Amino acid sequence: MATQEEQQYLYSPVVQVAVEGSYAVGATQSWDAFMRKSYDQANQAISRQANALLLRGNVTAQEARALVEGQRNALVMQMRQRLSPWGRIYSELLKPSSSLPTLDQLVARKGSIEAVLTSVGKSRSSVNRFAATVRGAGPAAIIIQISLSGVIISQAAPQDRSRVASGQAGAIVGGAAGGAGGAWAGCLAGAALLSPSLILPIIGELGTGGGCLIGGIVGAFGFGAAGAAVGEKAGTKTYDFVTRMEWKLG
Repeated sequence: MATQEEQQYLYSPVVQVAVEGSYAVGATQSWDAFMRKSYDQANQAISRQANALLLRGNVTAQEARALVEGQRNALVMQMRQRLSPWGRIYSELLKPSSSLPTLDQLVARKGSIEAVLTSVGKSRSSVNRFAATVRGAGPAAIIIQISLSGVIISQAAPQDRSRVASGQAGAIVGGAAGGAGGAWAGCLAGAALLSPSLILPIIGELGTGGGCLIGGIVGAFGFGAAGAAVGEKAGTKTYDFVTRMEWKLG
């Protein structure tokens, strides 16, 4: 029978880091991807209302303002509050809450209320594509992490399985926590690096938003893998402490 040390490295450290890092990215961004799907569905409802007003043919400024400012902008703020810290920062970089357009601003930009209503339910296609990718890849990374943990537990020596299970539970929790913190920190670092206030010739939301996205993924992967390692050690130490504790009656 393999020793505990041999079981620990049944998979190479490189494989474990890759799985744990991928899991951290998936766990961090899957929630935001599913929230984006909910946002798109709500946006479609607003688009249908706009089309109904256009078909009627006599849209008032009050009706258009209620749809654009009372519903569309309110939806943006409501959905943004449900995102992860990384998702909120990324959204703020692409479309700051302080500069959500009013009806008057949109009319000045597009030329008419009708033109505004035609596009009021549209969302950023690049973000939608990324969210669609994450909705598939994110849960897959989570399943791979859980499956790997299950295999590690099942192949541990019978007397060590509870201890190994505690360590793997700690790794899963630590990876998710580390990934969330790393995505937030990486987003800030990436956005600052590509900020138009620096010398680099990348200006505007494309640069800062792209920096946030890339930095968030890198940060989630690195901090997630580190968090998993710390969490695994904490899980096993907690198990050791609880199982070896001696209760004495006074």
